[in-house]
Amino acid sequence: MKVYVFKSLPPFLWGYTRDIRAMWALEECGIEYETIGLVCGPNGLQDETEYGKINPFKQIPTIDDNGYILSESGAILLYIAEKSGKLIPKDLQARAQVYRWLITSLNNIEPFALSVLFADMQGDSGSPMAQLRPWNVEILTRFLPQIDDRLKNQTFITGSDFTVADIILTCVLRELRKNEVLGQYPNIVNYRKRCEDRPAFQKVLNAYEDRLGIERGSAR
Repeated sequence: MKVYVFKSLPPFLWGYTRDIRAMWALEECGIEYETIGLVCGPNGLQDETEYGKINPFKQIPTIDDNGYILSESGAILLYIAEKSGKLIPKDLQARAQVYRWLITSLNNIEPFALSVLFADMQGDSGSPMAQLRPWNVEILTRFLPQIDDRLKNQTFITGSDFTVADIILTCVLRELRKNEVLGQYPNIVNYRKRCEDRPAFQKVLNAYEDRLGIERGSAR
């Protein structure tokens, strides 16, 4: 399987990009893959004209599974899980919970987490994003306390088993790792650490930093 990933990024994006999600799932599922590195310039991937034939939106990641092309990180992770028979339960209702939490992470948490991240990247600039930061943090409080309470008595977001929903949720939570938002939720903090301590994640992040040519720890 081929995975289109970044091989260069501006420093403010180190450790936040969604190619991490795809490679983490592939490592957990034991699927062999080849990375195809693309350069992220001042205008993103706009200079990668050939890539537009593979992904018209020129977004990362995209996978090529022997000619079958798929983009969007959530869809990719579900495909990898279905293909391998790992990181997703066989029981229909249990599977639906994986879908539920994967979609919740992408729809209910990530839009606001990203807005907080972008506001923090801009600093105290008086930008619209900076002005909306408190509102986005407030929206997150509709979800994070309930997730924290859920993780009080279970290891992973759907129960005792690690699934692709945990990969997505952990990567979304990483968008908040350098600010104060998660600090008041100890069960979420411990959950993120537990997921990131997994050997597959550590291997992927090491390879990610090596591919970008940055010091170990720069994307943590």
